[in-house]
Amino acid sequence: MDKQYTVKLVSASFSENSGGGVIEYSVRLAKALENEKSIKVYNSAVIKGNVFLTPKKIYKSLDTGKKIKNPDLLHYTDPAMLLKNAIFAGYFLRKSKLIVTVHDLYMFRSIEPKSKIIKSKIAILKRPFRLKASIKRFFSLYGRPISIITLIIGLRFAVKHSDRIICVSEKTREILVDKFNVDRKKCEVIYPIISKDFKPMNVKKSKKIIIGHISSYFPNKNVGVLIDAFKEIAGSNFELHLYGGALPFRIDDDKRIKYYGFIPTNDLPKVMNSFDVFVFPSAYEGFGMPAMEAKRCKIPVITYRNGELPDIVKRNTLQFTDKKDLVNLLKNKKWNNVDLDRAYDDTKKCEPSYVAKQIAELYKKVIKNKNG
Repeated sequence: MDKQYTVKLVSASFSENSGGGVIEYSVRLAKALENEKSIKVYNSAVIKGNVFLTPKKIYKSLDTGKKIKNPDLLHYTDPAMLLKNAIFAGYFLRKSKLIVTVHDLYMFRSIEPKSKIIKSKIAILKRPFRLKASIKRFFSLYGRPISIITLIIGLRFAVKHSDRIICVSEKTREILVDKFNVDRKKCEVIYPIISKDFKPMNVKKSKKIIIGHISSYFPNKNVGVLIDAFKEIAGSNFELHLYGGALPFRIDDDKRIKYYGFIPTNDLPKVMNSFDVFVFPSAYEGFGMPAMEAKRCKIPVITYRNGELPDIVKRNTLQFTDKKDLVNLLKNKKWNNVDLDRAYDDTKKCEPSYVAKQIAELYKKVIKNKNG
């Protein structure tokens, strides 16, 4: 029997149903790696109990609760967590190999289109109450107790000390190479996992035409253009359903726009299947998982043509160029032209078994110190 290697997988939390993107990445990866016989994974949560976006209910955690002093390899699913445990990591690094996953690096690049982002920021500033909600949302992701400074310093630590960096997209790798002078060979592009729960379902459809969106509503999401475009569509047969983080936009002037707030991860597949079309207008993304989850459910997706999204996310979607174009696409239901089978095929590189095999092979390569 081949040697079984030990891996300590470290995340802020392994709480299922949290709604946090990086946490969900960790949960899905931990589950997928359970089927890899050549490695034994110990899940270690930096923050215990109820964290981040979860309601007061504490969901089941995949944290093994078992300590392993000297694993063959440490895998941090977020650079901020690496710095959080830097003292301990510094000790382990003498004996253990290190891999760090890097997600969205938009704060390290110039942002285009600037006009869209500026308008989004102004919309937030005009509403103090919503600004407060948005700030709370931001720090629930990055600053309780992790600050954005921790993320930046943690990233620099990862660049210097890690044996390999897993990038969730080619764009993330490009930023690491260009902004941090990281050797391209040190960066491996491996897509995040889409849960098996995302699949076409026979969900009872509304008699209305439901345009859907799910996100954190951070400025890069560019959701203002979707809301403005929807308001220009006439007809009571259309509705816009919004889910996710604190909403920094005014919608009370259009009763057809429904905001439902936080949705537990387990309910997302059913919600996604309730849409007639999913609009993902982001100006830039580290990856863009919601769009891929919609593809997996065979729900047509609309993306922003000038948005910086990975090709695998953007292709086989209907693309708009500006607000006027988006109004036209929505009003005339142009999404019916999307090839849903080809869009579904795009998601196969995000299947749990496919990603787990890639990750496990990378673990073994790094542990054996092959090819540097």
